[in-house]
Amino acid sequence: MRIARAAPALVAAALAACGGGKAAPDPCAAVTCGAHAGCVAGGCACHPGYTGDAAAGCVPSASPAVGGCALFPADHLFNTPIDGLPVHPDSAGLLATIGDHRLHLDLGTTVDQASARYYGIPYNVVRGASLGWSAVSLADGWPDQSDCSSLAAPGGVLSPCLAAAPAFPVPPAPLVEGGPGGADGDHHLLVVDADACRLWELYHLVPAGGGWSALSAATWDLSSSALRPAGWTSADAAGFPILPLLLRADEAASGEIRHALRVTIPSGEIRAAYTWPARHLTTNGSAAGPMPEMGQLFRLKASYRIPAGASVQSRAILRALQTYGMYLADGGSTWYVQGEPSAAWDEAIFAEVQAVRTGDLEAVDLSPIRARPGWDADSARVPPPPAGP
Repeated sequence: MRIARAAPALVAAALAACGGGKAAPDPCAAVTCGAHAGCVAGGCACHPGYTGDAAAGCVPSASPAVGGCALFPADHLFNTPIDGLPVHPDSAGLLATIGDHRLHLDLGTTVDQASARYYGIPYNVVRGASLGWSAVSLADGWPDQSDCSSLAAPGGVLSPCLAAAPAFPVPPAPLVEGGPGGADGDHHLLVVDADACRLWELYHLVPAGGGWSALSAATWDLSSSALRPAGWTSADAAGFPILPLLLRADEAASGEIRHALRVTIPSGEIRAAYTWPARHLTTNGSAAGPMPEMGQLFRLKASYRIPAGASVQSRAILRALQTYGMYLADGGSTWYVQGEPSAAWDEAIFAEVQAVRTGDLEAVDLSPIRARPGWDADSARVPPPPAGP
């Protein structure tokens, strides 16, 4: 699903068509928020990594957080260290199929959506209870594997999306991957509804007929570890949520990233199958040979020596790759690890993290978790290990 980015002229035109060029009163001008919080659309929201009462003050979260909402429970697989799990028995063959390449950070330091250098996947935080929800047509995509709300009852969840008028919490000037316009590009829209602590993600959101259209959409209750129905896609080919696996600059700058990341390899190198916790496959690859399945977990080897002089952000990213790993989430370019566009990225990360090569990685075997009592194939919850004798 990785294709070329929209041309700047198309992005600028789309922004103008959607009102992006009009100045609006600042809804946060008179709003004062508590510690570790900021104003979002006239209300207070906790900074990433913090949760609680945004007006009074937020506290560090046990799970990664955005907008005061934890990004899944602490025992969700994405938030669980996997550095103690065994190496996958086919690790060498899987890596040989992918070949010798460097990691690539698929993110940028430019936040101007009209720029040709606007790289990465941004996210939005909204107040769903007071937002005017937008009509988004899924008619040309996969409504039968999508979730949506409706204009008749905004905030409610319909799954599959059979609403006559599908609705989503699209903010007035949305931050969209590649900019909100043009036929080319993935144009992912990621939105956290801070009132409901619910994540909404859309694939290929573009202006259409005065409104919007998209190809697929999915939503997650961020307090739950439930996976999507088996065989369903999302805004991502693996059926994963994107935001909880995304590199975020402020997290990296804190010195600690407490979750797994997402990565792509070419679709033709992915087996036509998926493995837990993924829910969906692509058919570009074959069913034979040592090929990773959609959802396969990889990690940076514990023996990899993180340079003592590496930047704070680089050390955080590299440690996260060792501790939590990265999940194969989509077909695309080889070893592209996705993050948000942010001016807060340290330029040093591009040389320091991208020094990692295929030989520094290994595939991870999740079967010990699947063998634990209480494991559920339809949930990303990691059961505790069985009690010892």
